Amino acid sequence: MRTHAPTERLLDEAEHDNRCAAGRTELQRKALLRRRKAGLLVSPYRNLYARFPYWNALTPIERHMHVAKALALQHPSWVFAGLTAACAHGLDHGYSLHDDKMITIASTFPPTKHQYRKLRRIYMPTVDSVQRSSLTVTDINRTLTDCAMAYSFIEALPFFDSAARQGTVLTKVLEYCRGLGMDTARIVRLCEYADSLSENGGESMVRAVIIELGFMIPRLQRPFRNPRNPDAPFRADFSWEMPDGTIIVAEFDGMGKYVLEDGTRQGIRERVYAERERETALRSGRVRRIVRLEYEDALYPERLRKKLLDAGVPLRRCR
Repeated sequence: MRTHAPTERLLDEAEHDNRCAAGRTELQRKALLRRRKAGLLVSPYRNLYARFPYWNALTPIERHMHVAKALALQHPSWVFAGLTAACAHGLDHGYSLHDDKMITIASTFPPTKHQYRKLRRIYMPTVDSVQRSSLTVTDINRTLTDCAMAYSFIEALPFFDSAARQGTVLTKVLEYCRGLGMDTARIVRLCEYADSLSENGGESMVRAVIIELGFMIPRLQRPFRNPRNPDAPFRADFSWEMPDGTIIVAEFDGMGKYVLEDGTRQGIRERVYAERERETALRSGRVRRIVRLEYEDALYPERLRKKLLDAGVPLRRCR
């Protein structure tokens, strides 16, 4: 297909603004549709488009935001809610929540049966909105409440951990939920276990599974002496102190742990050496066992259970 300068400019402008392109006129819509049918563009939402290479390089959260920002231009009165608001607030969560590719908005009218399948509406008689990431979204209290009601404890704890890390006072979320006359059981549990020391969504999900499996609640980011630099102690992602004073440590290995920007073997070798040096320091600090955890352990709880039991992590006593 021949290059069409106006359409290319439309796509360039959208990429510059971190959003999808939309046809504003019938001519533009037809030009974009022709390119989608030719396999040059992806259309994640009705009348929204992006170039395939550009789209494929985005994370699920970035894709969600690209769609939302394009829709905000078309519908300036919309207030985004739920998962879309969580993305705008910068709250951690699993990519798997984006499988349905839906955008969520607040609606002062109850949802009807006849609505676009990629648009979810949350009914709320009144809407408290704020500006986040160039979008009008529900405030943090409403956003966390909606996410708590929509997702399981394991899926929702990352939202609450990252909100606490940002400085959100979670007791206010609970007060807000009670003010709506909603069942607060889910919110109470999430507020009880949320911890601002959790460094990322992967750690939060793994810890949520640890809690669900009934293990003793781990201490987060416990410091250990760094012999090379006492002012910068090593920290363990999860730790449990045993009655005899020994410590069990679990380290969450993120996907990019050994992936460096320069991609050099020398750089990777240095990272591996640094990790070994860190483990040696931990073992000298009464650590008797170091367990390696990864994101997949949150997806396969029985595998996580076996790792922790083999390491000697105790279960909580029944109350």
